[in-house]
Amino acid sequence: MKGVHRANRGDSAPRILPERARGPEVGSAPTSFSPGGDPLPSQKFSRKYITRHKKSAQLWRRAARLTPGGVESNIRYFRPHPFLADYGDGGYIYDVDGNKILDFMMGFGALLLGHNNRDIALEVIKQLESGSMLGVTSELFIDYLAAVQKAVPSMRKMRLCNSGTEATMHAIRTARAYSGREKIAKAEGAYHGAHDYVLQSLDMDPRMARNNGYKPVPYGRGIPKAVSDTVVIYPYNDIEGTAAILEENEDEVGTLIVEPVLCGPGVIVPKGNYLKRLRQLTRKRKIVLIFDEVLTGFRLAYGGAQEYYDVRPDMTTFGKIAGGGFQLAGFGGESQIMETLEPGRGWRNATFHAGTYNGHPIGVAAGLKAVQILGEHPEYYEHVNRLGRQLFSGLQDLADDRRIPAWVEYVGSIGNVYFTTKDEIRNFRDTLSANTRRWWNWFIHCLGNNVLFGIPNTGERAFLSTEHTDEDIEWALEVADGAFAAIAKEAHRHREKAPAVQLQAAGEQAAMYGEAPPPSV
Repeated sequence: MKGVHRANRGDSAPRILPERARGPEVGSAPTSFSPGGDPLPSQKFSRKYITRHKKSAQLWRRAARLTPGGVESNIRYFRPHPFLADYGDGGYIYDVDGNKILDFMMGFGALLLGHNNRDIALEVIKQLESGSMLGVTSELFIDYLAAVQKAVPSMRKMRLCNSGTEATMHAIRTARAYSGREKIAKAEGAYHGAHDYVLQSLDMDPRMARNNGYKPVPYGRGIPKAVSDTVVIYPYNDIEGTAAILEENEDEVGTLIVEPVLCGPGVIVPKGNYLKRLRQLTRKRKIVLIFDEVLTGFRLAYGGAQEYYDVRPDMTTFGKIAGGGFQLAGFGGESQIMETLEPGRGWRNATFHAGTYNGHPIGVAAGLKAVQILGEHPEYYEHVNRLGRQLFSGLQDLADDRRIPAWVEYVGSIGNVYFTTKDEIRNFRDTLSANTRRWWNWFIHCLGNNVLFGIPNTGERAFLSTEHTDEDIEWALEVADGAFAAIAKEAHRHREKAPAVQLQAAGEQAAMYGEAPPPSV
């Protein structure tokens, strides 16, 4: 039986699963965890990956002696070990072991135009010949701002920086200065970069979620409690819950930041006109509304999520695609808000923003070309969104046909697979009961067959690019089906071995989450 798929603009209908696919998984093997806290893939699922990546393993061990985890950032670490890249081209990445890997990670979503875009490369080479670092303003910088503003007119004035983390950090500071209120509100599960103010309530276990309410939970050690006390957490896709929390903190919250599509826990699309109602709510309470479009900007549409969903925020942050594969990000908004950054008024009366590499000529040259290409080719969005529907709805059909409890959430060219018995994913807490061990087994099985299904983490997502083709999608679905088949076989084996007491526990767990028990209970 095929699933019933919602439209990819976020309007959802209940998905019909085969009866055997309902209910929690029973008889699962004990879960082993990596030092990073993620479940280890089963050995038999990762065997092919290990065999194909022997040089990567050797180089990774060398890197681990020089840097924590052997990687540039924590999100790049996964078990049994990361693979090391040699080069990228189009929709593929080639590793040091000679594997040609179909890439649905695409530089963490930055490479909408694919690896090694020739037009962008030529602009970069041209700029290198004029100087890689100038330290003063250039006409190129002005041209870039004008191009971005044409795509996203809500940003009347902008400033540039070097990463999404910097963009949200400076945007929040600017909004605070404008509103005169210190507290900010962020959605539970949302990711806005790696600074202390937004590393709040990114992850937790189901028990903590039930007992914690919506209090900020620091993501890891080293974050002062005093910082957490300035952050208010609200539930995404729940406008009544959001309004209640803002009312509880009336006259204290002056800034609300949101991922228009909640991507911190994977991909969760806005439902029930949540964004429009959020805009009305924040305007009524005189709260600065920031759309964090680092991921959705120039991806869902040329004008980002605010064009796609027809909602105009007060401020916007952008990056990734806007840099054409280079280190470039920025933030902007209404003139009266951005004018708090105006220099020349003395440090007591101004809001500070600076950075040695802000508006770096190489990044600006690459970003300008990328933005121009996308503006000149609206058909690129039709292409990637069509491939997104083909890939993600295909994954849902394959999981349903294999009787694997799963929900594939997607919008446009981004999506994620949740191995869950839930009929819909509406918010961060809906993802907590997903089977992360099963996801890792599926992911590493696919990667062992040279398909990289997105960022290697259960709370991440896959991205399409303009360089991907129908043939690529067909191949990816064939590989994914093989992984689903292996998952189904493993689940059947464990189900047969499950003792009665374990089946009873599974039924009790299902009742706790308000779900139907499996037929065997």
